[in-house]
Amino acid sequence: MQQVIDFISGFIQVSEAELHFIADNLQYTSFKKGEILLQQGQIPNKLSFVIKGAVRGYYTDENGMEHTLGFAFENHPLGAFDSFTQQMPIGFTGCALENTDTIWISQSAFYRFLETYPRYEKVVRTIISQYMTLEGEKTKLLRIISSKERYRALLETQPELIQRVPLKYIASYLGITIETLSRIRAKR
Repeated sequence: MQQVIDFISGFIQVSEAELHFIADNLQYTSFKKGEILLQQGQIPNKLSFVIKGAVRGYYTDENGMEHTLGFAFENHPLGAFDSFTQQMPIGFTGCALENTDTIWISQSAFYRFLETYPRYEKVVRTIISQYMTLEGEKTKLLRIISSKERYRALLETQPELIQRVPLKYIASYLGITIETLSRIRAKR
């Protein structure tokens, strides 16, 4: 739970009463490498936080091809807040790349928390805004520059990916083939 409190404390001072509410309503789940945490098309009923491990987010297109959208590592929220709040099917699958531990809160407990402590609505908006900004930057990066420059930018901004994520998923994330990624890496 401490990782969640540290994450929230980066945005707001957490009171004792809030700590107790959070502690009473968080659940813990472990996933083995390869297990599905979220399924594309499912309507999510919880918000999760990765406390240990790595998760790949991807969608499967109409031809059955997987396209990697991103990764979640320790100390990061996991899920699609829009699907969670609007109770719409989620547009991606989350799969454990490593043995992964998560803490999560149910939708009903989350809304009860916001009703009890309305000052957190601003925190939620801030977190969503930050993640939307990061997603926009990633989208811009992946569309504007060459494959070689995308890989170099990835090395500079997210070096942990190279250590923890199989190359086929990195290639998919960068929107290139594994052969192109191999050529780029060979030239470095």
